[in-house]
Amino acid sequence: MDLPQHRRAGLRQLALWCAALMLAITSLSAFIRLSQAGLGCAPWPQCFGSVLRAAQDGAAAPVGESTPVVVARLAHRLTATVALVGVATMAALCLLPRPRMWRAGLLALLLVALALGLAVLGIRTSGARVPIVAIGNLLGGMSMFAICWRLAAPHESSTQNRRRSVRVLAAVASVVLLGQIGLGALTSASYAGQSCLAALDCLHAADAAHWPWAMLDPWREPVWDASIVPVNAAAAVTQLVHRVGAIVLVLLLVPLVILAMRDRRRGGAWTLLVLLALQLVVGVLMVGAGLALPLALAHNLIALLLLATLVRLI
Repeated sequence: MDLPQHRRAGLRQLALWCAALMLAITSLSAFIRLSQAGLGCAPWPQCFGSVLRAAQDGAAAPVGESTPVVVARLAHRLTATVALVGVATMAALCLLPRPRMWRAGLLALLLVALALGLAVLGIRTSGARVPIVAIGNLLGGMSMFAICWRLAAPHESSTQNRRRSVRVLAAVASVVLLGQIGLGALTSASYAGQSCLAALDCLHAADAAHWPWAMLDPWREPVWDASIVPVNAAAAVTQLVHRVGAIVLVLLLVPLVILAMRDRRRGGAWTLLVLLALQLVVGVLMVGAGLALPLALAHNLIALLLLATLVRLI
């Protein structure tokens, strides 16, 4: 094995470890964020968003952080530090020795920039209550996982036998999925998860509120009356847009599955199909089950795996 091949194998192993770290980081971050929002709290739904409402009123939080959240926060910080060292090592492995691996090196540099950006975001926005913070953290973490997963993929000397349509459609679907993930984060951080149940309920609620598009502003701090059910009904337009995004994504992924099958990329095609079906089922169950914390975490994880699968198909 010559030196470039040896370095390439080392890069793949390191990228795989970093992908595992990012999987842990995004899952821990989701657990902390959703637990603080009140998912799984009691009495439901009166406790939903109680920490935010207490902060807005200038009062102390109804309860302190639970032991699992404290442990998760510590594990998140330690894992993020290790991941930063890992991505910096990948960049050095690609760009310092000769011959340089420019394509992988640029991706590794992007990972370093994202890691530093997330670190600054966490420091500068500590205690921030606007949804853009949650959106930035979620998209940054998931993008890092997807890039690490792409760098961990086996090297292909040629892609001439691959259908260009598969790669193009996978790229478009990846962009749409990132937008959908951002909308999901906005829905969660805006406390719109219980604003309506069925799609028609969301449509009627949005129409009754005269289509308040300002609810889609990620820099807007959520405010609602906790005594009124459904909770935060004015934000139903946010959940409605998220559901429309899900339909658009399905319309992109189904043809992509068919094209990938024809391109003899059956592993990726079946993975996409199974993950898509699971995501739709979990999304429906999550709303109907009152935003159960395990289902919300599963929803977050499946979106991450969908993005990783799409990146491999590009």
